[in-house]
Amino acid sequence: MESSLIPSQTEWVLNTSRHPPVYTRPMVGSERWMHNDWLAFNGANELCAGINFTSPLSIEELRDRTRRALDKFRFVCPIVACAIEDDESPRWVYTPSADREAWLDLAFVVEQRGSSLNSSEFVKDINLTHLPCVGADGTSTLFRVYLLVTSNEGGGDRREYGLYLQGPHSMMDGGPILHALNLMCEWMSDSGMDVTIVPSEEWKNLPVDVITATGGVPKEWEISGTELLQDLTTQATTMSAPGHRLPPPSRPLDMSERPIRHNIILSESETRAVVAQAKKLGISVSALFNAANGLAQFKMNPVSLGKDVDFPNPMTTVSTERYLKPPVNPKTYFTSSLCAMPLRIPMARPLREGSEKATLIMTAKIIQEQFDKYLAHPCFLVSMPILAKLLTGQNATSELPPWQCNLQNLGSVESRIPTRQGHININNIGFGGRVTTFACIHMWTVHKKFHFQVEGAAAWGDETLKTLLEETIRIGLLVLSDAKL
Repeated sequence: MESSLIPSQTEWVLNTSRHPPVYTRPMVGSERWMHNDWLAFNGANELCAGINFTSPLSIEELRDRTRRALDKFRFVCPIVACAIEDDESPRWVYTPSADREAWLDLAFVVEQRGSSLNSSEFVKDINLTHLPCVGADGTSTLFRVYLLVTSNEGGGDRREYGLYLQGPHSMMDGGPILHALNLMCEWMSDSGMDVTIVPSEEWKNLPVDVITATGGVPKEWEISGTELLQDLTTQATTMSAPGHRLPPPSRPLDMSERPIRHNIILSESETRAVVAQAKKLGISVSALFNAANGLAQFKMNPVSLGKDVDFPNPMTTVSTERYLKPPVNPKTYFTSSLCAMPLRIPMARPLREGSEKATLIMTAKIIQEQFDKYLAHPCFLVSMPILAKLLTGQNATSELPPWQCNLQNLGSVESRIPTRQGHININNIGFGGRVTTFACIHMWTVHKKFHFQVEGAAAWGDETLKTLLEETIRIGLLVLSDAKL
């Protein structure tokens, strides 16, 4: 087997030839995948995500607590103080002797929002900026924390605040973001893990690569690893029939325009019923709404009668969080560690079903079969570092990917960050990214309700994305109907 197709663990290496000395590690897996897009497409996938909460604490007290919490967070997750070097073979670079206070001054921002928090507009504004942020003294950072405050004092514990993180997707995924916010909230509420900051020891907390974090290269790799890679790349690049999705917009992409977002929240009873029905059908909620998203695009862009097509979904990702092995702690493993599961759903049979509900269920079961196949493969978790190289190449490409829309399920917010913590009561999460040709519907659960958000470039048009979200939910909820299959 070619050595380039064998996953290998990488370590942080001290480079003493530089002044001051630095620690470096190659970017691997989704770190590299996301960084490739970031380089090629003007900061694509830079994220801004956080929580809206109420607290009785004053602005001054919360400001001081947040800054102290960020100082602890940097010590526990020092990748936030890293730079990225070398476009062709990108690597993390950590400088132990960097001025800590100067970095905190640049990385922590108190954002005055006037009389209303309006965090959604704040996220859109941040999405128009591009990291890294460079201070007047030359200090730079790829990671920032914003404390959103208002001029409205409120009463009791009803003062509104926001806590938002900004960074590249190569550094932070959905799960790590929620764990990071949880750590910050615990420290802001005088709880959480004990941390004694020793700057000279900080480098020891730099994150290991995803192969090491998930237990190393499995013994089955030489037997079935190459076969898995061939399957994954075929799914990502080859169609058994023409791919079908929403038609591309007529307007060109302009990343200087604010992105479009729409949100819909289901009721507790609807959420509970969907979960129960999906379980009864033997499918996950993720498979159900991935199918609904595909069928919504077919509804908006109908297929000619009798034409065989595939629905391509090349950006489906799975978090490795549940597969991390000791001593790696999921709560402090802060870096991108996604696995790509490129799906290609043959739609010939589902589209010939007699009802929309029957088509939905058959499509969801096809997707679930693909989910189960990959997740059961012993080599799947370590395939991403090789797949990232195969799909992105050694150099970033400037060719925009096709216009498309996928769906990602972030799961339960409360499983990673309790909504009540000491002085902090969390109402909801908010997030958005710098987007290119990919639109995305994210779903998550908080306060026992499904939340959906569609996000896309302005070129898509407001009505297109709004209709896509509404149709996706309408079709997904067909599992609750009494229509006879």
